[in-house]
Amino acid sequence: MFKKILLLTMLLISIGHTKDNIVVYHAYGNSHQVIVQGRMEKKKDFKKVTQDDGWFRNLWRRLRQVEGDEIESATINLSINHETFKTNGDDEGYFEFNIKTKEVLPMGFQKIVLNIDGNKNLHETNTPIIDNTPLVGIISDFDDTIIVSDVTNKISLGINTVFKNYKQRTLVPTMLERFKKILAQNPKGTPSTLFVLSGSPQQLFIPVEEFLDYYHFPKHTLILKKAHGANKDPLTDQFAYKTQKIERLIKLYPNMKWVMFGDSGEKDAQIYKAIKEKYPKKVKSYFIRVVKSGEIKEYG
Repeated sequence: MFKKILLLTMLLISIGHTKDNIVVYHAYGNSHQVIVQGRMEKKKDFKKVTQDDGWFRNLWRRLRQVEGDEIESATINLSINHETFKTNGDDEGYFEFNIKTKEVLPMGFQKIVLNIDGNKNLHETNTPIIDNTPLVGIISDFDDTIIVSDVTNKISLGINTVFKNYKQRTLVPTMLERFKKILAQNPKGTPSTLFVLSGSPQQLFIPVEEFLDYYHFPKHTLILKKAHGANKDPLTDQFAYKTQKIERLIKLYPNMKWVMFGDSGEKDAQIYKAIKEKYPKKVKSYFIRVVKSGEIKEYG
């Protein structure tokens, strides 16, 4: 009898794990090209976050978020606008699609459907499709640009990242209002042109998204660093990492005029200055928040 109960319990756990085993970190594209990056892993349930949570509960939650139970080396399928593509995940469960479609994808939000081979359950999400319409886009750092992290003080950074939850973190003043004002220049109904580009690892996807949602940020694309698995991003070279991602966006959206936001804590000023000099007609201006004073300076 005990064995039957044990087998039934294991079966129920297995069924629970197979319902939706796909996390999409970001998806964005233009009329013919779509980029989707994510991970195949067994999802976990987390208790509701409150402002009264203690440091130990926050630490335990963060460790569970970072430590993924990956589905390694599986084949994953993607369908968009009646076309189907497939790729293989790596030994950490990470996958990336960089696809070219035969048909023109219309401006707006396009549904994409993903599933793992051998798993009938479907994961649906939407990707913003931006055509050649002239628009204004934002590229923004996260730590010390949107959220107060104290990156220059490693002890404070560790406390903020590991021992606090998103309801206990501090929003950088005026940043949300600045983003909304810039995005309001685009026609109503325009897909998201806000790209949050951070050097934080993809394992922090959930808390970063929770923070942005908690403070009602506009729809956005969150691009985080791939720190594990095959084809990793540069781990310590922030200049190379961010330059590569920004240039991909500039090439993907040739008619976009960009406004960039960063901070003095790392190398945002040097990166944005170099991008502005290389693409003077693509970048309208950039803003750097001075971490110590909180002052936000504009560079044209």
